[in-house]
This record gives sequence, structure tokens and C-alpha cells, in this order.
Amino acid sequence: MLNPSVVYTTLFVLLGFAAILALFRDDPALRGRRYAAAMGLLALPALLAHMEFTPLRPGTGVVHWGEFYHYYLGTKYFGELGYAGLYDATVIADHEDDPAAWRADLPVRSLRTYENVTRGDVLERAYEIRSAFTDGRWQAFKRDVADFRAGSGAEWPTSHYQQDHGYNGSPLVTLVLGTLARQPFVDTATFVRAAAWFDIALMLAAAAALAYFAGAAPAALFFFLWAANPFNDYATIGGAYLRYLHLLPLLAMAIGHARRRYALAGAALALAIGLRIFPLYLALGVAAQNLLSPDRRDLLRRHVRFYAALAVALAVIVGATSFQASPDGRNPWLPYLEKLDLHAQRLTYNVLSLQYLFFYGPDHNAAAIVRSWQEGRDVNWITEANRAFAAHHTAWLGALAVVIAGLALYLRRTTPADGLFAGLALVFALLHLSHYDYCVLAIVPFLFPGRRDVLLALLVCWMAASISVFLPASATIVDFRFFLLSLLMTLWFAVTAALRIFGARTSAAAG
Repeated sequence: MLNPSVVYTTLFVLLGFAAILALFRDDPALRGRRYAAAMGLLALPALLAHMEFTPLRPGTGVVHWGEFYHYYLGTKYFGELGYAGLYDATVIADHEDDPAAWRADLPVRSLRTYENVTRGDVLERAYEIRSAFTDGRWQAFKRDVADFRAGSGAEWPTSHYQQDHGYNGSPLVTLVLGTLARQPFVDTATFVRAAAWFDIALMLAAAAALAYFAGAAPAALFFFLWAANPFNDYATIGGAYLRYLHLLPLLAMAIGHARRRYALAGAALALAIGLRIFPLYLALGVAAQNLLSPDRRDLLRRHVRFYAALAVALAVIVGATSFQASPDGRNPWLPYLEKLDLHAQRLTYNVLSLQYLFFYGPDHNAAAIVRSWQEGRDVNWITEANRAFAAHHTAWLGALAVVIAGLALYLRRTTPADGLFAGLALVFALLHLSHYDYCVLAIVPFLFPGRRDVLLALLVCWMAASISVFLPASATIVDFRFFLLSLLMTLWFAVTAALRIFGARTSAAAG
């Protein structure tokens, strides 16, 4: 395994060079194609660092078998498994095909309750689980499980994969990924090994399209920002199955909105919402800005096409994906929303959120929990985090009130693009998103094209995030790092909002 310090040191250096380029972007020596070429030269080592230099390390696999297990099998057999059946069906398939390695006492997470049960408990429902499949589909599922069993190696018999939180993709993700997974041309193992490169190919295609429509400089900048983002953790979702689909429509939305192509921006945002629910907050941010601005009538009139395209596209997406088969015959959007609700109630340590500042504590961090186990005390991190959050609930509400009031003041003094940025701030303030979900920060400079201060603030934030791993506590206490990153993100949102307010005042004074 590659030492993480190598990756984060490389990212820190590359981000520093990018900040220098941004700072001197208007210098005659960097104008035109030179800036694009320089940023492009940074993008290649950024991609290698993002991939933890996997292409340069012989014998290192690219496939993230755990991610493919959830997003390949979860979509290919969604009609039989839904959001709750993947682990149960896997346990039965293992029992039938690999009895020598099968252990009844190993834990498995129930995807209906998120509580742990044992493989033996699941086996008692074998007939019920198998009855969701036809004989042909069950045999196909078992063949696919066998491919994952072989590809995953020693990790598979530990039931580690069955202790995660299941498949969580939207019905639109299910439709796209499931359709690809059911292709009849190559076997599962071959498809998985090829599809592990799809995300890289997707980002390269996005950069190529951006170069064609907007120029080489924005294309190189976007690819660099995606690759050099320290939150965009390859160890977690690298080599996975199209986990960045939503980033492309968000980029199209940012560029379309900046160019006042409001119908395009609305339709692209609807597509992003269909792929991941949280971009809905960006639409709320635009609406809030339009309503709070002194020029609300003019802004609402200008954004009619944005809201109309958003509503129509969302209706089409939901309607077109509602007819997919699901185990209980319901519209798949209903169990999807139920899954999101269940997932939102489950705290995890690797999130970035304002709430992290109120449920983390040195007396119940990961290291303290391990010490308590060694001392014979039964302490649960989730229980302790919820207890800490309950104790700090008043302070949390006060902080949230300050954030909302600050955003309202911010939106009154800025532009509709700031509404999109405010939507991202609301996502951070109200939701628990995994750190890698903040790959979407790559679009922020495209919300404010030409604003060097916004780009520099983002790069400096990422530089600080990169070197934070070298703090002794970050190296030894895994959840302390995400507490620190959440604090850093809080500061970045505040600084960027202040820069935007100052920029708006300067523009008004110049006008």
C-alpha cells in the first residue's frame, strides 16, 4: 500500500503551483494558450496522484471490488434485490457455492434496519430470498457472485463487503448502470475490469467537450481541479463504477448559468438531482437569491426558463425511471427515499459537515473507543456521537441560525450564481455527505468565471486539507481528521462568501 504522505505531498505541491498560475494569470507570459498548457501539465501528475500512482506501480489492481459489488450487482439485479436484498442473496449464494469457506457466525448488516445479524440468521430465510429470482436469474446471480468471490480474494470470506450500507443509487443511476451491466457481449469479470476505467474516461471526455465548447484553459482547469481535490479520495471510490455521473451535469449547469443559458442550466441541474438528490439544494439556493434580492422581479422573470426546464426535466426523469421493476412492485423512487432516510440517521466518521463540529469529542473519538474496548468497556462510537450532539443541540441550532441568517444577508447582496454556491453551503450545513462527495467543489470556480479570488480561496483550502494529514492527531485518530476538515470547510465557505460580498460591492462602486 502506498504511503498516503506521498499522495498528499504531491497534491500540496501541485495545488501550490496552480495557485501561482491563478495569481499571475493576467501576466503577459501566461496569457492565451500558455496558461492552458501550464494547467494541462499540472493535470497529468494530479491524475497520477489522485490514482495513488497506481499506473506506475506494477501489480497494483485498479478495480475497487467492493464498490462494484454494490453498484454492479445492486443495479443488475435491482428487480430482485431492491435496496435491501443484496447482502442476503449473497449469503445464500456463498452457502450454495462455497460451503467450505462459509461461516454462520460472521456478521452481516441488515439493509432494512442497518443492525447487524449473522449469516446463520440470513440462512433461515433462504427460501424466501431465493423466491425473488427465477431459476435462470438465480443461476446468473450466483455466477456473478463467484466472479466477485474470485476477484476479491481473501477479503471476501470475511463478510467485510456485507457490513457496509448497501446499494444507495437513485432509480436513474439504477437505470443507467443496470442497463450497462446487463450488456450481453462480455462476461462479468471482463466488464468489471474495463468499467473500472470508466470514471477516468468520463472525466477526460468532459474535459474534451469543455475544450471544444469553452476553450482549452477551462478544460485543463476542470480536469486539474477534479484530480487534485484532496477530498476526492481514490482509496474510497477510485476504480469504481461510474461514481461521478452527477458531476458532469453540475458542470454543465454552472457553465450554462454563467452564460445565461438558463434552460440548459435548469435541465442539467434536474439531471444532477435525478442522479443524486442533494443538488436540489442548489435549486433552492437560486430561488432564495431571486426572492431575497432587491431586483427580485427582474431576476424571477429572467429565471423563468431555468425553473421551467428544471421542473419539466425532473418530471420526465422521474416518470421515465418509475417503471423499473422492484421487489415489492412499488415505484422505485419510494424505497429510494426510504433508503435515504434510513441512511441519514446513521452517523459515520468520514463525512464533512457542519454538524461534525458538534458530535465529535476527544473523549469518544476512534482512538478513545479502541482504548475503552482494551479496558473492557463496551462503548459505541455512534451512540457516543449522538449523545454529544444531543448535549450540544442548542449550540448547533444557534450555529445553524447564524449560517441561515448569514446566507440570507449574503444572497441579498450578490448574484444568482451565489445562490448556487449558497446551495452548496446548505448541503454542508444540513446534510451528512461523505468526504468524496465534495468532488463537486471542482465546479465552484465555474460558477464565477474570471474570479481569481474564488479560485485562489479554493486552492488554498485544498492545500490546507492536504497538509492536515501530517498533524500527529490526524495520523493516529481517523475521525479527528474529518472533524478538522469540516472545520476547514466551514472557514472556506465563510471566506468565499465574504470575498463574493466584497466583489459585489466593488463591482457596484465601479458601476
